Amino acid sequence: MALHLFYNPARHTALLSTLKADDVIIIVDEALLQWSKLMADTPHPQCAAVYALSEECQRRQLDSLTNGVSAIGFADWIALTIEHPQQVNWV
Repeated sequence: MALHLFYNPARHTALLSTLKADDVIIIVDEALLQWSKLMADTPHPQCAAVYALSEECQRRQLDSLTNGVSAIGFADWIALTIEHPQQVNWV
């Protein structure tokens, strides 16, 4: 049960190969901007959920999220860090 913080789109294949069913992904930075492109030829990740920080979506002027990504706030992020004792940074 891990929380994956996905920053680097070049690590996309490695991230997908390590996911477990109860893992969660939070997409940030450049990976957020390229998520739709990355997922165009890839099935939805086999994990519990995929999130993006709503504050970052607003900052990057992303009106909507696609491909099963849900927006969360900082309080939700903190709750996920408590629920998922292992955290992996994909930088």
